[in-house]
Amino acid sequence: MSQDHKEECSTQTHVGKPRRTNSPRFYPDEDCRRRATLMTRVHKVRAKGQRIEVSFDGKGQPLGKAGDELQSWIGVLAREHIPIWISDFRSADLAPSKEIVWMEVVTSFTVDESYKRCVLKSCGESAKGFRYDLYQAFVRDHIDDANVWQRPPKVVHNYPTITQDDWEKFIQYRRTPEFKRLSEQGSEIRKKSKYGSTGGRDDYRKRDQAHFEKTGKYAERYESWLEMRVKIDGGLKKEEFKPIAENIEEFTQQETQGSFESVGTEDILTKALGNAEHSGRIRGQSKFVKQSQYFNLVHPSREKDKVSDMKLKIAALEKTVQELCAKHGINRETMAEEMTAPTVDQHNSFKASCTLNEKEAGPSDPNPMLNASKECHLFIPDLVNGGVVLVVIGRTYADCVPTDTVHEIPLGEENVRVTITVPKINRALLPIPTNEATSVEEAVGGFVAWPKS
Repeated sequence: MSQDHKEECSTQTHVGKPRRTNSPRFYPDEDCRRRATLMTRVHKVRAKGQRIEVSFDGKGQPLGKAGDELQSWIGVLAREHIPIWISDFRSADLAPSKEIVWMEVVTSFTVDESYKRCVLKSCGESAKGFRYDLYQAFVRDHIDDANVWQRPPKVVHNYPTITQDDWEKFIQYRRTPEFKRLSEQGSEIRKKSKYGSTGGRDDYRKRDQAHFEKTGKYAERYESWLEMRVKIDGGLKKEEFKPIAENIEEFTQQETQGSFESVGTEDILTKALGNAEHSGRIRGQSKFVKQSQYFNLVHPSREKDKVSDMKLKIAALEKTVQELCAKHGINRETMAEEMTAPTVDQHNSFKASCTLNEKEAGPSDPNPMLNASKECHLFIPDLVNGGVVLVVIGRTYADCVPTDTVHEIPLGEENVRVTITVPKINRALLPIPTNEATSVEEAVGGFVAWPKS
């Protein structure tokens, strides 16, 4: 824009009154009940070096009055720090502005770092809405007028952070073929939207929290979607909503009967609407709720039914296992014992133990060798559950010395000679294997070396 053209524009007044939009901030002063949001309470708290406490629910939504103030504060920051001439919130040029917004938020509110993405997403939506309101109120009907390049007095008064240069870049982009194409494309998409909500996106958050306070659980997504489209007297706000309401009722009955189950995004609302969930947003939920968070959330209303279903599945699986064991002649107790036998290193990388039983052999024992031995319990480490596990009941001999050998292997100072009489876990590996035996079942009745402790 030339300097002469700028001077010419500066001598003219803006054409006509601002076009009415959904936002009252751009109405003529005599009609306006709202000015630019000041958030005086936030400034007072910050002046005292304090922050406003904000709590979040299980879906990541800010709660109560503090949550409302956080939302408003994000809107204020979006209008102050996000340049109106940058239309793409993903632009690298906005990185410094985003950091400023985030620092302003955490300076004023107790918000954890994990909510940064949600805060910036809300900021992006607020900035987009602000640009839309500016365009509708001051640009759309005057796009070809010469004085459209001059900032309107109301913008100058309420939003001093919008400079003349910002305004000119804002107008310049909106006169490009690209903007015209995107605007027409958006209009076509909005025309196809038959089931739009009559409330704001933040209404989902407030209604959801009211439902939780009343019932102790979150409303299902289809319940929130319907509630936003129902009149006070119970009727639907638009006739177009009736087929969807009927579909929701039908799928709800099917879920109760067990013929339909919600899996991930394929839930009742998605089926009722007949089209898949769009990436990045969730219908029937506020803008703070993420898909990954919502669809992994445990809904108390479904938890009891899911537990019951799991019990039925376990019972059916148990019956199948019993039938298979009976068919193949398998003893389940023996199989379970063998499957849980601990895995033992054959190179003695662990410490097994031998515990003597005070009950000694009596003189009536027919085997004279038993009179020189004592009953013992032999243990190895349980590498699965921790601790030790009894694998053998045997007998140990007191007359052995370190130079004695068992299968040509010296006992040494740390081991004793034992004989295995009662195996407890046949498949357990010996702590000191020999060329003839590596497991308990292979050593029954014979001598083996076993660590003392």
